[in-house]
Amino acid sequence: MRIRFFIGVVAGLAIVIGIFLLLRLWANGDKETLKVTTQQQAIPVMSYKVEESHWEYWKLYYGKIRPVSEQTVTVYVREYVTTVYVDVGDQVEPNQILAELSNIAQSSDSASKLADYENAQRDLKRKKNLYASGGISQQEVERALALVAEKKARLEEAQMLLKRTLVRSSLKGVIFSKNIEVGEIAEPGQELFRLGNLEHLEVEVNIPYSDIEHFTPFTQCQILQNTNILRGVVKRVDPEALADIGMYRCLISLEKGVCLPPGSFVEVKVRLDAKDGVVAIPDDLLRREGKDVYVFLIKEGRAVRRKVVTGESQNSLIEIKEGLDEGSFLVREGLDKIYDGALIQVIEKKDQL
Repeated sequence: MRIRFFIGVVAGLAIVIGIFLLLRLWANGDKETLKVTTQQQAIPVMSYKVEESHWEYWKLYYGKIRPVSEQTVTVYVREYVTTVYVDVGDQVEPNQILAELSNIAQSSDSASKLADYENAQRDLKRKKNLYASGGISQQEVERALALVAEKKARLEEAQMLLKRTLVRSSLKGVIFSKNIEVGEIAEPGQELFRLGNLEHLEVEVNIPYSDIEHFTPFTQCQILQNTNILRGVVKRVDPEALADIGMYRCLISLEKGVCLPPGSFVEVKVRLDAKDGVVAIPDDLLRREGKDVYVFLIKEGRAVRRKVVTGESQNSLIEIKEGLDEGSFLVREGLDKIYDGALIQVIEKKDQL
């Protein structure tokens, strides 16, 4: 009996030990399987390190090139055009004759006024002699003197009208437009020519009221025209808004000798702000859900959603005002596959290939 009892105990212990060993082996195998499965489910991503940097915020505007000095040539008398000396694109000098109007009536009137003035002068001289001899009173001499002054004023007016039949340039420049031909009638106030000096150019930009404080005189600007970057400085901002669009006209002076066609449009960049210690990240790292803006931090091998507050953006970078610290790592590539708490594996780009 004792032998059977001993054999039973030994057999029971063997069975218990066998079951224990089988459970251990099963547990270890399950862990290895889970580990392999977990490794297979880790999402490969690339990281971006958050760093502070110097931040300059530049705003882009659109402007139009125009000459600093420009003249619209009109006439004061209604006359036929007898001669036109210039055409569009011609270079002209100050006081150069651009066109001539018929001056027959003005010449005749000027000659008549000159004769009246000369007669008044002779009459004054005669009355002065009579007054000296006691033949007339001083009042008659004074009336003759007033008549001479009147005739002189009328003569100067007639001579001025005669001169205005010669249409002249008042500055050095290039003819931009011509709106008259020989044989046509020029009306008073009609624009015959428009010309400007191309040696000194400026940019006209319309800006909103909220930006005026950044456009103080001598503020530096960048002028972008095709691939060229030119420098300019703010000349002035008009105190009154334009009636049709409610914006304010700003004039930006360009360096002398800049060659740009008047009337062409350019981009104008103005620095509105500059500061150090700014966190700025590529805008493609952001995700949006309703009004929330967030990024995915990398923490202990997992993607962690973090809400952020953004500021200004430029050149594909956006300022982060709240929510990120320098030295943090963000998910950059693989964002379309991850979620909050997802297991991730950071890889190098060469590994991804």
